[in-house]
Amino acid sequence: MSNTEGVGAADTAGGVAEGAGANVTTTIVRRIRSGRDDEFADWIQSGLGLARIFPGFLGGGWLKESSVSDVCVIVLRFETQAALDNWLRSALRGGWLRTGRNIAEELPNDRVTTAVDLFERP
Repeated sequence: MSNTEGVGAADTAGGVAEGAGANVTTTIVRRIRSGRDDEFADWIQSGLGLARIFPGFLGGGWLKESSVSDVCVIVLRFETQAALDNWLRSALRGGWLRTGRNIAEELPNDRVTTAVDLFERP
């Protein structure tokens, strides 16, 4: 089960861009709680919908490591690092995260720098 909107190999191949005003791509890794796959899909779509209306959002999506995995990688792309930081710290996102506490937990994540890193996590 996965969904990608505006995220493809070309979007993630460059990883996190350097320099002022450069587009940035980041990942967030979550573990779906047992039996919550359908709720997770709805919850993530809701979060992406909120991000979509946030200033500087360029696209995002999510994918599972495999069909039997409970680990999901969320990919977000923003116009600038400042726009991404504003989203990550926003009250809008904070409220959405609280609604998902019983659905999934965030896992430690080393930010990816290439598309290969999305699929070859340690």
